[in-house]
Amino acid sequence: MLKLLDYGKPTPFGQIIGRPRHLAWPVHAYRVTLPRRAHDGDDLNAFERVVLKLLAALGLMSEQELADETGIPLDLVRSILLRLQDKQRIDGSHALIEQERDRTDGDDAKAPVFVTALVFRELVTGKYLPFVHWLDSANPLQTREGEEGLVRTIRADDEHKNAPLTQREVIGVLRAAQRRSAAFGKDDGMPAMQQIRIVPQAELHYLDCPIAIQKSDGEFRIADPFGNGFSLVLEAALERLLEQDEQLAEWLQKWKLALSNPRAQEADARPQAPFESKANWQRYPKLLANLRLLRGAAFHSLAQIYASIEWALFYASCRRPFESVVATLKFTAQTDHPALLDDAAKQVGLRLPPFGLRPIWDGKLIDFKSGKAELATLLAIALLQAQDDATHPLHSIAAADPDCILRLFNIKRKRDEKGHGKGNADAPTQELSEAPFMREIVHALLPDIVFSDTPGAAPDRNSQADALLDARASIQSEFGFKTFNRLGANLKERLIHAERFFLSCKDGDDGLGFVRELYAALQATFEMSLAGRLPPDIQDAMLIESASNSAISTNLCSELPASLRTVKASAIRQTLQGNGQSLGACVLASLLMSDEDRLRSIADTQPSFVNDVATVITRRGHGNEPLPLSKADTADLRKAAYKTIKTLIEG
Repeated sequence: MLKLLDYGKPTPFGQIIGRPRHLAWPVHAYRVTLPRRAHDGDDLNAFERVVLKLLAALGLMSEQELADETGIPLDLVRSILLRLQDKQRIDGSHALIEQERDRTDGDDAKAPVFVTALVFRELVTGKYLPFVHWLDSANPLQTREGEEGLVRTIRADDEHKNAPLTQREVIGVLRAAQRRSAAFGKDDGMPAMQQIRIVPQAELHYLDCPIAIQKSDGEFRIADPFGNGFSLVLEAALERLLEQDEQLAEWLQKWKLALSNPRAQEADARPQAPFESKANWQRYPKLLANLRLLRGAAFHSLAQIYASIEWALFYASCRRPFESVVATLKFTAQTDHPALLDDAAKQVGLRLPPFGLRPIWDGKLIDFKSGKAELATLLAIALLQAQDDATHPLHSIAAADPDCILRLFNIKRKRDEKGHGKGNADAPTQELSEAPFMREIVHALLPDIVFSDTPGAAPDRNSQADALLDARASIQSEFGFKTFNRLGANLKERLIHAERFFLSCKDGDDGLGFVRELYAALQATFEMSLAGRLPPDIQDAMLIESASNSAISTNLCSELPASLRTVKASAIRQTLQGNGQSLGACVLASLLMSDEDRLRSIADTQPSFVNDVATVITRRGHGNEPLPLSKADTADLRKAAYKTIKTLIEG
């Protein structure tokens, strides 16, 4: 019977279908000898050691004398002395406590403590696992027999069996283990490479890796065999192996089929609104797609409100001649655009923000003619149209609300913040104050868009609560409770609302709101991972090229995707300085601020990391285009986004 290494029985799974099964995963265990610092609860930093040595050698010294002798600033010396008192190394007069004197006298006789540890290389892809087994009498290597018929043995790749272990790889495993768990403590330093001794002969063992099928999407998750959540390395290895091993793929497929049980879908009880006539769907399809409540939603989101105004302006502008206006903007010097638009706004009766309206680039005019709706371009065109047309609806809007444009930019600001990961999910539980304003503007611009005078039926709160509960349970199962609890309230809420759409969606549903939440969740996660890192000293002109070189050299992509190559250097620079501008800027900042070991570790876990994020960026676009998705496409986007979040948080 097969012997498995015994590290207990990890059970990180949440809601699963059926019972977990077990994989016997082949690994090579390498014995290494290296120094390890003991955890006695009162370790000293370098400054504290220097001061303590001086007090032991020279006797009582004042704060100023210590500062003069060491060159350490006086304020820092005072802080060091207080810390040494707290640790009961010195008394209030800076004299060594007798117990510390005995310890100091014997310091020279102390030698580094060398211990033996095991480092594991899994033999499917040859990756090292982020775990170190410290061998001693209290922690020996233990094995147990696998239960017959319940364990499937994974086939090792002979290519990795003869690969030697290097000191550099040991350092990489130690760093990964520190990030993964608190086994070493946060302040442990890395040993020097020359202090590491490796036994070249590896030992073949098998790890017991529980695998379970999730209720949320029918996909597997593999528990970390050492009891620390889930193993991203082994999951990535199994995904790769399933492409090569037909028997293993058939085994997994049969298991899924045996467990299959269709999930009941959330009811879609959205009533048809008065504006949803066949004619309006033909005339204003993208406007109506944003005015239509999303599946399971009771009220319009801020993004829908903003997008509806953009499309209403777009269709209102297209109903009138716009060629001469576009030509005026094109052939007027861009430096003169603000004054030109300010004059038009005054004639129409609308107040502009203090910074005025920005120049409209030629590319934005081309976008408009190609059918794209962006507020700044649309306002410029509408103002110039209304300047010479007394019947233009902007005149009536200005008469009713001269600050209309100021309110539009306020909505834009709030929408941008939510859309780029700030705050909670864009899924209001009551009507937003901006919604009535949106209805007034849309109806004024397009009179044939008529809204109901009576509020819609109150949503079924019990049904909504059940749907949110299912989504929360599904997310907890997907990420595991430890990781879920580290996400933060706002990020959790975004993922729960994205998951709610996924659990209830049907082929052809508009997935724009879903993708917007994935985009915002990804940006929020990237910003968390970038916090506290120092920006590199690189000129703006070289930022994208440097990020591209880092991604390519560490096998994260063969070429930087177009959605990342077009990110503005100014946005990257602001993101590097802690002010995240967009998801694309965050990805590039992460490539620039991560060392090579970190990027290679990401590539080992998720080779498609860069392309997965680029796909979400591309699908979201400007955030106002309808996005009908098949159930399969929705699942692919979900998998790409969730795996990226796991890589950033768990890796």
